[in-house]
Amino acid sequence: MRLFDILLVPPLWLYVLGRARSLRVVPRRARILWIMWLIWAVTVTMGVPAVRRILDSAVGLQSFTNLPVHMLSLCAMAAFFEFVRESTGGRHPSGAWPRWTLLGIAEVGLAATFLNAPLPDGETDLVTQTHVPMLQAYWTFFLSYIVFGVVSALRLCWRYGRLASPGPSRTSMTLLGIGSCLGLLYVLHRLAYLVAAIAGWHNTAGVTATTQVLLGCTLAALMAGMSWPTLADRLRRRRLRRDARALRPLWERLTEVTPEVVLPLPTGLDRDDEFVRYRLLIEMRDAALALSAHIRPEHEARVRSELAAATPPPADLDASTEAALLLFAVATERAGVNAVAPPRTCRRPLLSEGADLESETAWLRRVTTAMTTRPVQSAAHTLASTRLEPT
Repeated sequence: MRLFDILLVPPLWLYVLGRARSLRVVPRRARILWIMWLIWAVTVTMGVPAVRRILDSAVGLQSFTNLPVHMLSLCAMAAFFEFVRESTGGRHPSGAWPRWTLLGIAEVGLAATFLNAPLPDGETDLVTQTHVPMLQAYWTFFLSYIVFGVVSALRLCWRYGRLASPGPSRTSMTLLGIGSCLGLLYVLHRLAYLVAAIAGWHNTAGVTATTQVLLGCTLAALMAGMSWPTLADRLRRRRLRRDARALRPLWERLTEVTPEVVLPLPTGLDRDDEFVRYRLLIEMRDAALALSAHIRPEHEARVRSELAAATPPPADLDASTEAALLLFAVATERAGVNAVAPPRTCRRPLLSEGADLESETAWLRRVTTAMTTRPVQSAAHTLASTRLEPT
């Protein structure tokens, strides 16, 4: 197998087979995407020299495999354009007939010119056969539809990519736009060679390799752009689950002494990673507010000074101070000591609300990590053993 085949065939089939199981439950856009990659996987596989020889031999016509490969490539281009249109909200069935008409004309043109052209032997790459007038017409049909699809997709990616909010959608449109630009570069390369051949220049050195590189880069960029939203969502859910696991020790410690803040979780929402994390944050915040009644302004100053004097001092003094105060408040609540002041009169509540969920999660993870360190536990124990009396 050629390097081109080794780099493209296995990833394409892994992608297609991996997505086949979920086709019944995914939206139409995802099914169009899967069909496109299935066509490309079949097309690239048929282009493998060993497979091509078998097909040519079975049909009994040299270079026959080029025809279904290029016809399927046009179908893949049509599916790609349809995917981009649906991704940008441009699905209008009444305007679909020109695209399908152009596809039909291109397919018929390919078949007619191919079957009436003198074909080279099966070992000669048809990419280099542009000196024959009928094959020049063949490549004109092929490249004309590819130009139409690529330029249309590029226009949609440029228009809607600028309007998309920052995040996976904009990144996906950017990658699709890059893939469309590479596809346009591939077309321009083929057109330049075709024009040169018509003008009488037939030097084929490097044409096949350049075509394969441009096609491979185009497919790689398109695959990245189409896969990015799904990949980004998986990474987001993995991050949410990681946050929930990191926060749960602090949540368990706080809700152990304030069980009234724990809300019943509706059926099914336990599988919603974002909701689970949000619930943990809300309940920890409510528990910390209830426990804040045990904290007086003097407590924070004493804990901070003791932690600063520790050997070695904590690397994150703010989080360590918050963790020690929480441990002290939990121990005090568990011991049944009356609060020294109602929460509204505290200098500040424990675990004060962050600017947004991400910053608050990051802060609580720092506090959770600090809570298990020896200096923090020692400071909380010292404060509990010399508890200040209410004034």
